[in-house]
Amino acid sequence: MAVNQASDSGPRPGYLSVRLDLGGVSVSYLSSLLRVLQAALREVARDNEQTRRHFDSKQQPVLMVGGVRASDGLTLDLTFADPLDSSALEALSSHTFNAFLDKLGEYVRKLPQPGLWGGAARRPPLWKLETDLARRMDQVYVELRRIPKVTVSYQDRAIEVEGDRMEIV
Repeated sequence: MAVNQASDSGPRPGYLSVRLDLGGVSVSYLSSLLRVLQAALREVARDNEQTRRHFDSKQQPVLMVGGVRASDGLTLDLTFADPLDSSALEALSSHTFNAFLDKLGEYVRKLPQPGLWGGAARRPPLWKLETDLARRMDQVYVELRRIPKVTVSYQDRAIEVEGDRMEIV
């Protein structure tokens, strides 16, 4: 897979940006985050009537890194692409990325709050996750919390996770 070096000018239109504030991030963490994120995005797409049809065929869309930016951290720009010619699937990406931010925000809002002014805590060990999508959101949240500060953004929306603190912009 070819990765293009993008400018450091900010979020790219049509791409889901994942910005990691670096400070000794292991390769295994980055690999785990990308695996979990890809699985969650596919689950979100399969859960949505507008995007499900893309995943019903044998040639399923591919989540691609469309750009990498490095300034005070590492930013990966992700998009869904056609598996045959690597052309961007803009409608699929847009519906999926917006739904993903909605689902992740909903998941975190349901988590217990550790204190009066604290952010969301991890789910209790015996808390039953009722759907595959909820399990995926839990996995994403766990991975996002493993780095000091992560921002996931699409268009004018963003979710920033910094330890127990989460901000939806």
